[in-house]
Amino acid sequence: MVYANTKWGKYCYLKTGARWKPYLPQTQRVSRAAVSSMLRRWGAVYLKPNNGTGGYGIMKVIRTGNGHYTLRSGYATRTFRSFDSLYSAVSRHTARRNYLVQKAIPLLHYKKRPFDLRIMVQRNRQRGWDVTGMVGRLARPRKIVTNYHNGGTPMPVDKLISPHIQGKRRAGFIQELKTLGRGVSEYMSAKYPHFPALGVDVAIDTKLKPWILEINTRPDKSIFNALKNKTMYRRILSYARMQKKP
Repeated sequence: MVYANTKWGKYCYLKTGARWKPYLPQTQRVSRAAVSSMLRRWGAVYLKPNNGTGGYGIMKVIRTGNGHYTLRSGYATRTFRSFDSLYSAVSRHTARRNYLVQKAIPLLHYKKRPFDLRIMVQRNRQRGWDVTGMVGRLARPRKIVTNYHNGGTPMPVDKLISPHIQGKRRAGFIQELKTLGRGVSEYMSAKYPHFPALGVDVAIDTKLKPWILEINTRPDKSIFNALKNKTMYRRILSYARMQKKP
């Protein structure tokens, strides 16, 4: 089977690995039936372009207790009294682009704002994989996306999770995330062997379970340069230069 270098293709390939399936939020191609059934099951979903970066075009739909629906995009929030009216509004976007619908993970918050993580994994001299950086992405107030180029604030992971995990457990949890990022990258490289770096986007839910949101085959380095401590950024650049050497 051919797995395209799209969100859907990478999700489908990752799902073939029994080790990784428990980390994958349910994802389907957008259709009326898929959005309806996933809203009934999960109560909230994200609609995201199959191709695209930076969090642009992402929408969140929430099924409220009174049978109404809330659609959030950017800073805007709209309410619909029926699924028909909701899907009519959604389809104006999804009809023009190839979209996916994904279960919404109840993200951990820091100072009442949701965050997720980017794990940078790069090839070393032996063609193995090393985790060279990990950064948190804190959403701007009232926004549903955490992406750096969509207003998200880069922050140290340790600081973001410190209100939720204390003491030595925090260091162990961060190490587990690095192990997850490296393992996923090793698995993905079997089907996508030509990429020297992968960015693994991970959400942490309110029960402290990590979820793999997507894998980026051309991860942006600049988010690490936005951190006050430049150690990770310098390491990432040194690995990138190493890859360019013959």
